[in-house]
Amino acid sequence: MTPDNQPTGIRLPVFAMAAVFIVVGAFVAVWVAIPGPDTSHSLVAPSGQKAIELAELCTPNGCNRVAILDVTQPDGSHVRTGCPLPIEGASPIFSGITASWSEAEDAVELANVDFEAGRGSLILDLADCTLTQ
Repeated sequence: MTPDNQPTGIRLPVFAMAAVFIVVGAFVAVWVAIPGPDTSHSLVAPSGQKAIELAELCTPNGCNRVAILDVTQPDGSHVRTGCPLPIEGASPIFSGITASWSEAEDAVELANVDFEAGRGSLILDLADCTLTQ
């Protein structure tokens, strides 16, 4: 009968390194598999107290668009709320936009919005930005 404590052909440091490579490889594969947004913009108001973050991720079934208002409070904290974007379509429209903030910074006009047939504009009224998680 042969003893149960036969040595293996793989040393412990080699086994540990292979395990590390497998785990790192799995994390890299997951990271690469998750797509980033097609477009992403951060549009800061002239005062620096407000910002609109726009992003969109498009698939053949349509686009998911988000607009988030970030307001800096007097104590330095941030309040973030979502703005409704009822825009349909299956291709990115925010690729080359520019922003024009109103004098009171209560609205922002997004110019050069690509509405598939041509360029246009969209006005976001910040009073409508009340969506929370």
